[in-house]
Amino acid sequence: MNRGKSPATLVAGVAAVAAVVLAVTGWLLFANGTPAPSPPAPVSHVDTATRACLLTSKESDPGIAGTWAALRRIGGGSSGSDVVVQRYGLPEKADGAAYVNTLVQLRCSTIVTTGDAARSAVASVLAAGQPKGVRFVVVAGRPVAGAVHMSPEAVSARTLTRLVRG
Repeated sequence: MNRGKSPATLVAGVAAVAAVVLAVTGWLLFANGTPAPSPPAPVSHVDTATRACLLTSKESDPGIAGTWAALRRIGGGSSGSDVVVQRYGLPEKADGAAYVNTLVQLRCSTIVTTGDAARSAVASVLAAGQPKGVRFVVVAGRPVAGAVHMSPEAVSARTLTRLVRG
């Protein structure tokens, strides 16, 4: 049963509804002539920041306290810092080279070590080949080939900053 509406009237009505829907959608998307807002800035900078990791062998090592204090000053503890510092203790019975390689996989760009076991672990990793993009700093009485050597007395935030930031 046709109620007196011709097909042309029906098409005109559908076209008018479609035009209204498009106009409202366009107005919602581009209100005030501006596009939709961009996504918010990331909350954390951990993945984009330079990561300096301290690997220690044992708590009685004389270089731990000064090295950790200097690294903390580099990180600054503020969200505006572009350096993230993290501290790891090498477990006594762990495979040291595997542990160092884990720090490389965690994207530590500079690995600073204190203690004999950590020094030996770094020496093993470097003997197998220098991991690309990673710097090693050994705070110990004797150097390791391929790593920067520092005596525990020479550690400072200024020196470590230069090494961490490249």
